[in-house]
Amino acid sequence: MKRFLLVCGFMICSTVVSFGQNTFYFAHVVDGDAGGIWRTTIFLTNPAAAGGATASGAIMLTKDSPALQDAGTPMNATFINASNGQPSSGNTIPFQIAPGQTIKFTSTGGGPFAQGFATVSSNAPVGGSLVFSLYNAAGTQLVAEAGVPSASAVGRQAMFVDVGSGFDIGVAYANPGAAAANVRVALLNSDAQTVLSTTQTLGAGNHKAGFVNQLLGQPSIPPMVGTLQITSDNGLLSAIALRFAPTGVFTTLAPFSIASLFLEPMNALQRLLSSLHVFLV
Repeated sequence: MKRFLLVCGFMICSTVVSFGQNTFYFAHVVDGDAGGIWRTTIFLTNPAAAGGATASGAIMLTKDSPALQDAGTPMNATFINASNGQPSSGNTIPFQIAPGQTIKFTSTGGGPFAQGFATVSSNAPVGGSLVFSLYNAAGTQLVAEAGVPSASAVGRQAMFVDVGSGFDIGVAYANPGAAAANVRVALLNSDAQTVLSTTQTLGAGNHKAGFVNQLLGQPSIPPMVGTLQITSDNGLLSAIALRFAPTGVFTTLAPFSIASLFLEPMNALQRLLSSLHVFLV
């Protein structure tokens, strides 16, 4: 029985690691005209050594639905590769990456503005990064851009908030799961006091983006430094934040995981498995 528990624990941990390696997310993808032309560039690489497996998979784009509780819908956008070929003009970009190879896909920015998130999945581990680029209205001059790392989906996370003197924070989060998630968004000041909070239902595959005050349903937020916590008690979310300067230039603020009551049972399980391992050896 003890050996069975140990094997089950190993299988569960192995499954989680494998899933994390082969599926990840970009919590925000933009494309099109919003007064300036937005384009998204996605880089993917296969880190396998020579002679390893070719990674075959796809990037699936999903856009937000106006009603938060509704499911997301396909985000159709035209992407070109580094050779100016067109791998896709729908919401799915297939790829094959040989060991050590790197590929690049850039949206054209044509058509009305659309936003959503991307799910990258493959039969072998791949690495990825994304870049938001904002061009002038003619699409000829770069105004600003920022890199965004790939991320897994987690239940509890936060990002830094720095509002005031013309600076603002834009946040995006997505529910990549197959069921709706109950999401709590809470703004904490530098003393860990909750200033504002709201709870909402985010539909399966849906996505939400906006400045901090918009996410909390407020006309404005007083100048402050703190964190914005995004948590879900029944689903995993992928999130990202951008810090906008008064000039409109922006940079990435990556989210970080925050403590959960679930961590202690997991730590206890790890200690139990370690004890079982020592006992069986």
